[in-house]
Amino acid sequence: MIFMRALLIGNSKNKLDNIAAAQLYPFFLYRRQLRRRTCLEFKHIQAYTFSDICDACTKKNVDVIIIRPDWREDSETAERSLQYIRKHNPYKKIIFLDPFDQTSSRYFSILPYVNQFLKYQRLKDVKQYTRPFVGGSFLTDYLANELNYDLNNWHVGSPAPEGYESRIGTYWNFATSQGFYKLFRKPARHTVVKDIDIFCRLSFGPPEQVEWYGQYRLAAVQALIPLEAQYKLAVDRSPEGARSISSKQYLDEIQRSRIVFSPFGWGEVTWRDYEAACHGCLLIKPSVDHIDTQPNIFYPGKTYVPVRWDFQDLEEKCRYYLENPDEAQQIV
Repeated sequence: MIFMRALLIGNSKNKLDNIAAAQLYPFFLYRRQLRRRTCLEFKHIQAYTFSDICDACTKKNVDVIIIRPDWREDSETAERSLQYIRKHNPYKKIIFLDPFDQTSSRYFSILPYVNQFLKYQRLKDVKQYTRPFVGGSFLTDYLANELNYDLNNWHVGSPAPEGYESRIGTYWNFATSQGFYKLFRKPARHTVVKDIDIFCRLSFGPPEQVEWYGQYRLAAVQALIPLEAQYKLAVDRSPEGARSISSKQYLDEIQRSRIVFSPFGWGEVTWRDYEAACHGCLLIKPSVDHIDTQPNIFYPGKTYVPVRWDFQDLEEKCRYYLENPDEAQQIV
């Protein structure tokens, strides 16, 4: 039997980066299955910087190099490093796992040097990556052009080199984390009383300087406020208030909630989306029809309820499903 040998380079420690750790976790969890079913063997090297990644790529007896870097290094360092890695590994398959939460990336300039450039959420239409976006991403472009947000020079993005956009693909997101795995493996517990109508606990970023990310989420919360006269809400109204909520309270409240409203964060898909699914809540969030992610739990009207990006129909949708629990239950 001929095995494919892979070198997996990146951070697998939660304390350093919980998203990176979540995305590498399946390799370790299913190591034996990968070997038995796909004839894939891998060696992992813990690395954080592009310098460390370049050093790790000197190993010769591998067929595939899988790289998951940190997001904090600049695009010039990324391009220079991948150019070096390709030069010294001309015949090996190089798979790059992009670290950015957005559908965009600062690292698209490396596309000529990799076989695949995989994101955990990407635009379905990859041709769009060849055009510039205000703020770098599809989301920030919308906020700036349609809602007149001042991004204050914030920019995370880069244009994909023409002809290489087809190399941009999708791989699994943070729903593969060890925490979600353990949650799915737990035996079914007694039914939790759903005594909270709408849950929307959020982070807004640093309270001393609320950027577009926090402004958009504050607008989302404001769209829910008209409902509080009739329904019980668990929401954060300010950056200061959000910091006072413990993880224990967050978990307790989401389990007791009928609806989880999950606005976008730095990217469109958030941990809260999958937490809602795990705890039997109706997920309502701005439409994500434009993205591809795995695992995909976003089927409009079947697994979640999409709303407009400007929240104009949010109150109406929440009221409808709170007043029609049988229809809500079909989606949950």
